[in-house]
Amino acid sequence: MKAGILTMHKVLNCGSALQAYALQRKLGSLGCPSEIIDYRYEDKSRPRPSLKARLAAFFREALFGFPEARMKRKFKDFYRKHLILSPQTYDRERIAKEPPQYDLYIAGSDQVWNPRFIGDDTNFLLSFTPEGARRISYASSIAATALDGALKARYARCLSRFQALSVRERSAVALIRELTGREARLCCDPTLLVGKEEWNSLAAQSRYRISEPYILVYALSYMFDPFPEIYGIVEEVQKTLGMKVVFLQGRARDAFRAGSRLIKAAGPADFASLFQHAAFVITTSFHGVSFALLNDKPLIGVVDSRSQADSRLSSLLEAVKATEALYDYRDRPNLDRDALLRLKGDRNALQAWIQDSTCYLKENL
Repeated sequence: MKAGILTMHKVLNCGSALQAYALQRKLGSLGCPSEIIDYRYEDKSRPRPSLKARLAAFFREALFGFPEARMKRKFKDFYRKHLILSPQTYDRERIAKEPPQYDLYIAGSDQVWNPRFIGDDTNFLLSFTPEGARRISYASSIAATALDGALKARYARCLSRFQALSVRERSAVALIRELTGREARLCCDPTLLVGKEEWNSLAAQSRYRISEPYILVYALSYMFDPFPEIYGIVEEVQKTLGMKVVFLQGRARDAFRAGSRLIKAAGPADFASLFQHAAFVITTSFHGVSFALLNDKPLIGVVDSRSQADSRLSSLLEAVKATEALYDYRDRPNLDRDALLRLKGDRNALQAWIQDSTCYLKENL
């Protein structure tokens, strides 16, 4: 049996690349060879920037030695070395006319069902697959609590064709129940299925070496903008722990902040290495939290608590009994050093979840 995986594997985001790698590796370890369907989709969340914005971005890139170009080279190298892709590359037109043939189709993981990103593209709901095909999802994320109108009907129609459904956040379990009347399994992200030793092997390929203990800050703004308020959390933790701060994919001003370092050109191996060696993690990122848990690091998961739409971080930390590590970006952690360093996931709860998620895959391969 051979599986075809449809996911967001070529987004310029370390978490996206690493979850695709992890799911493929896990399937292989379970005796199921697979290919990642090399599908290029149009990201509906990113409007074309103005000329002024493009010029400003160019000058920022020039100031730091064109880190995006260096990062793209690292990603391209990672895809070539570590991902098994379909022989053909597909767009919306081609995948409809010439659908790739597999014994099993898998949607996920990552935010493959988030309408903000995919718009009306139902290929991530496996609409292109032939009649009678076997379809399952693995830890697919919707990152929304409700769908409206035609979108709701479209999701319900496509999801009803799946033989098995699993998602990445609790809110998606409730939404799928509403759409289809079925129970989706809550499964962990694929990055958590792969052993720590394998991630350490990948991390060893990174050239970044930071000798002293550091607080890793990985703050993204595509779901909500945590700046500048998140700096209050960073400063509070830095003052308490007395460590250097490393900003991963941070803003230009972070390069000039006292007691800090900015890393702008990190590839997937660098990402794994920086989380492996961090002493503490502050992050708005789902995969930032995942890699902190993988490496048993104390962390603060930063959210916008006023928005109920995106429950990914809260769902993940709830599953590993670490909701005390969840902070609104406007809050301040009024904790001493020992209390900060106790903000970790429960290892037994994490292992039990990994085991259950592995069982889901075994049951449905």
